[in-house]
Amino acid sequence: MGELEPKQSSPNVNVTLGSRVTEQRKSAALEFPCLLCGAGLPILVSKAQKPYFVCNHCGVQTFVRGKEGIKRLKEMANSGILISGRRESASYGIKLYNRLEQLKLQKLDLKLKQGIIFVDQNVENAIRIVDAEIEKVEGELAEAVRILEREK
Repeated sequence: MGELEPKQSSPNVNVTLGSRVTEQRKSAALEFPCLLCGAGLPILVSKAQKPYFVCNHCGVQTFVRGKEGIKRLKEMANSGILISGRRESASYGIKLYNRLEQLKLQKLDLKLKQGIIFVDQNVENAIRIVDAEIEKVEGELAEAVRILEREK
């Protein structure tokens, strides 16, 4: 009877942001939008040195785990592609913009998975669905602007 040993190749074991003090300073200036209301939330660092954020208004607490998740969070926060809403009137537009940026990233990921010589029809279909969703969200954003301008 042997003991279970953790696999060294597991990508999600003991994945941290790095030095807690250094990462807290770096992440303190970064914000991530709340998943429900779009409000800007500071990215915090847990005792286990994992990133998380809390929206006291909505009661949402989000922890980011794993190597890939932490990597994506860093990329998105540092790139500035996600905008956090601060005013109630603009939050809908900000949510739509954030959704567009997420869809564009998904489309890019799918394109990278698509074969050059042998086209995977399933990946191609997924790209078409993402394209359709992008057009839909762009239309919703344009309509929101038209409504807002009529109300002026």
